[in-house]
Amino acid sequence: MADIKILDHRKVPSLDPARAGKDDDVISYSVNGTRGYMVRVPAEAATDAAIQAAIKADLERRGRLVGKTFTV
Repeated sequence: MADIKILDHRKVPSLDPARAGKDDDVISYSVNGTRGYMVRVPAEAATDAAIQAAIKADLERRGRLVGKTFTV
């Protein structure tokens, strides 16, 4: 279980070509007071629940990669 702290919440133009002219909310957050990350949520869907779900999905994706090593 991680402690999440929202550090910043900004509205910015969407980078998705399919959402041209619309805004996204960019949420910066820290994990356990150390590491910092960001997620994007469409502004029109940026409820507390949607933001929490986006952060949870981001952490799960990162968790699958942490500690892995490989050779290129």
